Parts: sequence; structure tokens; C-alpha cells
Amino acid sequence: MAAIIASIAAFALIGTSFYALVCATRARDKEKRRMPLEAVVLEFKPRRRQSANSGRG
Repeated sequence: MAAIIASIAAFALIGTSFYALVCATRARDKEKRRMPLEAVVLEFKPRRRQSANSGRG
């Protein structure tokens, strides 16, 4: 009898932990959907070219 009660308690614990995990995942997905898409602006700055003899002695 005690083994049956223990197994039921174990299944209940596992079930509630999975339920909490699913709820947390859904909440995170909703937050991701709410975030507005931000435009990313990349700035291109070309390097200044050095003359061939400037770095050599």
C-alpha cells in the first residue's frame, strides 16, 4: 500500500514539474513575440590606406 502511495506521489511530482516547465516555456515565447523588432544599422568605415613606405624603415 505504501509503495502505491509513493508511486502516485512521484507521478504527481513529475507531472507538476513538467506542467511548470511548459508554462514557463509558453510565457517566454509570448515575451519573445511581444518584443518589437529593432532595426540594426551597420556603419561601414573604410580603413585609411597607408603608403607602401610608411611602415618600413
